[in-house]
Amino acid sequence: MTKTYTQLAKALNIAEFTEDYTPNADLQISEYTTADGYEVHVMTNDHIHMQWDMDVFYYQPNFDDIIQRIKDLDSDALVYVSDLEQYLPEYEVENYLEEELQTKHEA
Repeated sequence: MTKTYTQLAKALNIAEFTEDYTPNADLQISEYTTADGYEVHVMTNDHIHMQWDMDVFYYQPNFDDIIQRIKDLDSDALVYVSDLEQYLPEYEVENYLEEELQTKHEA
């Protein structure tokens, strides 16, 4: 994991991001394949009891939606992302961190 994602974890007040699957993650973001071969995107706090209307996406969730979901977590949260570059592209993370820094300096 790059320094950028470590900085994002700190900015969002979570413990860390991981691309190593763990069922103990407080938030899991990944692709699932349906029985008939379609890809869906899942962003869930409970992979066993997913809320299909809230956690499953036909299209990949956008960066802002993912960030908001992470902001709702506790400060010691572990976030599993199957592919960081797919769901949280480094250039978007860098832009987000830069905006957050500017906002703090203006306050």
